[in-house]
Formats: sequence, C-alpha cells, structure tokens
Amino acid sequence: MRNIDLIAEESAIRHFGGRRGRLTVSELLIMVVLIILALAVVLPLLLPWFFVFKTRLEFSYNPWSLPKQISWTNFREAWIAIQIGQGLLNTLKVCVGAVLCTVPSAAMAGYIFAKYRSRWTEVAFYVVLMGYFVPVHMVLIPLYQLNTKFGLVDSMAGVFLPMTAFGIPFWTIIYRSFFRSLPDDLAEAAKIDGAGHFDVFLRVMFPLAKPATVLAVLLVFIGAWSDYLLSLIMINNQRLFTMQLRIAQFMNAYGVDHMPRYAAAAVIAAAPTLILYIVGHRWILRGTLAGALKG
Repeated sequence: MRNIDLIAEESAIRHFGGRRGRLTVSELLIMVVLIILALAVVLPLLLPWFFVFKTRLEFSYNPWSLPKQISWTNFREAWIAIQIGQGLLNTLKVCVGAVLCTVPSAAMAGYIFAKYRSRWTEVAFYVVLMGYFVPVHMVLIPLYQLNTKFGLVDSMAGVFLPMTAFGIPFWTIIYRSFFRSLPDDLAEAAKIDGAGHFDVFLRVMFPLAKPATVLAVLLVFIGAWSDYLLSLIMINNQRLFTMQLRIAQFMNAYGVDHMPRYAAAAVIAAAPTLILYIVGHRWILRGTLAGALKG
C-alpha cells in the first residue's frame, strides 16, 4: 500500500509541481463540474440538519431559518414513533447476510477464474459476467415468484440472497484482477509444501487480496444498508421492515407535517454508513487504486 501511495503522490507532483498553481480553462471547467457534482452528493446529506433541531411550529413558520435552540427531542420521538431500534436490527441482519454470502463466493470465483484458466473457465467467467449487465428492475417479477416458491418472502434471506446474486458478478471481476496480478510461484511453493487447492487459496492467496476484501466488505455493507427496492418488494410484514421502509412508511403516513421528526430519522438511518465510510475511506481509496494499477 505504501508503494501505491508514493506512486500517486509522485504523479501529482509531476503533474502540478512545475505549474505553480496556474490552471488552464479546461482544468478550471473540470474543477467546476466536479464541485457541482460534489455538492449534488453532499447537500442531500446536509439538508436534514436544517430541520432536525426545530419544532413543528418553527418548521412551518420558516423551514430554512436557524433553530432558536438546540433540541434533541425529535431524535427521541423519531426513535419511538418509527421503531428505529427494530429497523436497525433488521437492516443489520440484511447487511451481514449480504457480506457473508457475497464476499467469500466472489473471492473463490475470482481465484478460480484467475489461476485455473482454461476454455471452460473462460466461458464460465463470461457467463457470470453477463449477470453484471442484468438490471434488478428487469427480473423483479420472476425474482418474487422464485422467492415465493422457496418460502423466502417476508424473510431477511429473501432480501440479501438477491443482493448476493447481483453483487457476485462485479466482485468476481475485481477479485479476478487481483489474483491475476499475484505470481503463480506462491501457489506452487505452497503446493510443494503439501498444501491442497483450498489451503493455497485460504492461507496464501486470500490474505494477499486484503485490499479487495476490505473494499468489498465496506461497499457491499453500505449498498445493503441503503437498499430500498428489494426490501419493498420482498417484505410485507411490518415487523421485518428495514430502516428505509420504516422511514418511507412514516413519510407516507404523515407527509411533511412531521418533517423535523422525519429528518431526525433520516439522520439516524444514514449515520452508520457515514461512520463506516469515514473510518474505511482510506481502504476504499487504496483498494480502488490498487485494483486500477493491477488491472
């Protein structure tokens, strides 16, 4: 990882070092576009904070003014009204199930496609790759029918198993690029020492793909936490509602009359993924950069 950081730093120095801060028109336009895109991502995260500390009367009078005093009442009321505790638990189950089913499966598939290359594995790889281009909206009806047939409707497995099916193709590509960059001598040395195929993967190759694994765990968890569509289709029992469904149900029931309470619920729902990204953003950048250099 240190080498990757040094490469990125040296590239930036070479690119900007001799320019003394002067920007061309094209670079300035690119910077403006990037700032606009960044604001489009950041502003929705900041928007609930304009309302979350206000009373309903303050919000009705002037939604965009500063609150007269900081009050945490909306957080407490939102936790009780939306039953956020149960929603967090249900969402956590979906996220853990998605990570446990997606990451090991994609890692093993990527290892096989990278190190056991033949005509049949290449065909199998492109068959798996086809799943990456299938949008979830196209298969919602047959997916619901399949879950009904296997009794997975109104269950956490009925949500995270489809997530796994849609996530494995992409992460298989990522792992395949990582494992292809690793020298075959490592596996051969382990086999000489008596290691079997699974031991070579588990004890030698898989630990070396730590950047890809951390990246996969973080992004699969964040994606599962933010899911709304699959949960909406597969879950009818309100006791099993995830955070996104509970907040949407509250908004549909009360509209904007309880916007401060809704904003508090949105902040609570977004907090785990924001904290996870803040803690793991370095790994996300390292895994992405390493995958780009190795791929």
